[in-house]
Amino acid sequence: MLKRLLQTDNSLTAFIVRITVALVILPHGAQKLLGMFGGHGFKATMDYFTQGGTPAILAFLVIFTESIGALLILIGFTTRIWAIMSTAIMMVAISMHAANGFFMNWTGAQQGEGFEYHLLVIGINIALIIKGAGRWSVDRQLTK
Repeated sequence: MLKRLLQTDNSLTAFIVRITVALVILPHGAQKLLGMFGGHGFKATMDYFTQGGTPAILAFLVIFTESIGALLILIGFTTRIWAIMSTAIMMVAISMHAANGFFMNWTGAQQGEGFEYHLLVIGINIALIIKGAGRWSVDRQLTK
């Protein structure tokens, strides 16, 4: 079962997709975990989520997935697991942003951001779930 979870080919495309999604998600995780890039850090993020009614374990999993999980996707270790976790987060985010429409709030005319970004991340994650981590990944090295 573990071998099947880690199994991947030598795909350059999967590598590019993996690196891209990791580099996009990781700064969001750094905001939540470390307070970098204008973020509020771990405690404030936990408080924000839990005061809004999110169970503490789910809030922790969001922070962990977007930070440590993104790093693990970057190196290609247990990529499918983290892509599944990230997909779940993005599905919740879509439900939270759906009232704002599809498009991001480029002009400031909407009350908030749309869900186009979240949908793109889900598509990328699905590709990783199907193909695996691809070339230059820990997963590939472990299953050779």
